[in-house]
Amino acid sequence: MHIDENDRIWITLANTLNQLSERVSPQRDMTRLTRAAQRGEWSVREVIAHLRDHEARMFPRIYLIAVDNYPDLRRVANIEPTEYDRNDSPFMVMSQFRRLRQSTVALLRELPRDAWLRAGVDVDNSRVTIQDLALELIEHDAEHIAQIDRTLIERGAMPHRVHTNVAIPTA
Repeated sequence: MHIDENDRIWITLANTLNQLSERVSPQRDMTRLTRAAQRGEWSVREVIAHLRDHEARMFPRIYLIAVDNYPDLRRVANIEPTEYDRNDSPFMVMSQFRRLRQSTVALLRELPRDAWLRAGVDVDNSRVTIQDLALELIEHDAEHIAQIDRTLIERGAMPHRVHTNVAIPTA
């Protein structure tokens, strides 16, 4: 079966949820998720909260392009994520991200093939398509999954069955 580029994109976005789950769900010591490996770095929980907040800013942009003809995305540029409790557990933050990402994936899955090339005017006056924004999400996810991997490796908390492209530091 042939998978086209747009199907590959939404499948990759959906798979981010699986990647996070296989890294976070096996954890029993919450300090491995709530404390950074190094001073000044983010904890795994903070990285997931960042992914959640980024998703909350990206979804309205994708949605607006899907429903409007060449919209000005500055209309939704100042939408901020809902205030969340800073004391939410890493599992709660992951659940919040999961709900947002599932909304994004559901929207992308339902788009007709030609809608992926629908465009809007981005905040910097550049032309941006739904496909561009979805690919930006993939790139952003990969950067932060690698960040989570480095943190878990440094804290000795990477689950054994997880395969990562992050180099394990040698002593």
